Amino acid sequence: MAAIPSYRRKYLIAGAMTLALAAGGYALASFLPPLGPIAGTIAPQLYVDSLPDAQIPLTGRYVLVDAASARLYMIEDGRVRDSMKVIVGKPETPTPALKSVINYETLNPYWHVTPDLAKTIVAPRVLKDGDAYLTMQGYQVVSGWGPDAHVLSPDSVDWKAVAAGQTQIYVRQQPGPANSLGHFKFDLPDGNGIYLHDTPKKELFAQDQRNLSHGCVRLEDAPRLARWLLGTDPPAAAAPEQNVLLPQPVPITISYLDSRSQTQLAALQ
Repeated sequence: MAAIPSYRRKYLIAGAMTLALAAGGYALASFLPPLGPIAGTIAPQLYVDSLPDAQIPLTGRYVLVDAASARLYMIEDGRVRDSMKVIVGKPETPTPALKSVINYETLNPYWHVTPDLAKTIVAPRVLKDGDAYLTMQGYQVVSGWGPDAHVLSPDSVDWKAVAAGQTQIYVRQQPGPANSLGHFKFDLPDGNGIYLHDTPKKELFAQDQRNLSHGCVRLEDAPRLARWLLGTDPPAAAAPEQNVLLPQPVPITISYLDSRSQTQLAALQ
């Protein structure tokens, strides 16, 4: 076999290294899903490892929500174990950056309609369509949000006063296929009304821009998160609002991991 001149060897070696790097990058991108603001170029673990001051614990389970890329990461012992798409707040109602903990998951939750939505959506529809609208949506008028709250007759409500903002009422949506929280809810004790939850509107996760909520975080696959947090399949729910305690509390951080991530995360220290 004839000897290869040194200058040709250099070109061959350089070409081989380029092909090897390209093949490795293609294999990594094929095996691991594209994530984050630089989608298609980086694997989940590399992405999370690159975050400045993320303070990811080296032991135990940890949930990280990147509201900027609308993605949730399930991290255990400092390594990304799984991830999923999420839906976060609209520009006018953004999901806040926060740190909290998940202590339990709620199966078959009620959705407590906010006073603003009761005024602007529910009351006008009742005035137009009557009690049939409440029945169709699975809404109940209740005396409050506490465990001792009781159901009230819709006929006892002055719906015109509610629509005018002169009277405030409590409306909840019963568990079921149409419930806005789906089948799972994950409360955050330090969330100031923000929580994670399931949703029946799965088609929205196909959108590239997923800042569509009023501030809470909707989950692409809530049952998957529920299983991971519990370490087993959740029990079958026997009643509405059934709380299932986690084996141990799981810390969660919601932040914006884009060019402003250092500022956002520094504020959480």
